[in-house]
Amino acid sequence: MKTTKKKIKMIVEKTETGFSAYSEDYPIFTTGKTITELIDNAYEATNLYFEDNQIKITHDNLKFEIDFKQFFQ
Repeated sequence: MKTTKKKIKMIVEKTETGFSAYSEDYPIFTTGKTITELIDNAYEATNLYFEDNQIKITHDNLKFEIDFKQFFQ
């Protein structure tokens, strides 16, 4: 399995039950009750998406950005 140096941006939003994150570039999205759970779930969801292409995603490949406008609505 090969690795990639590409950074995948995940947009983080606050929800009624915790947090959600999604990628604007790939059909990847996930949720978590805590930020730690969200990060772990995002890592797992991203690896599942790239699994067919034999690409291994590491925590270094994920870049999280908070949607501050949505956080304060």
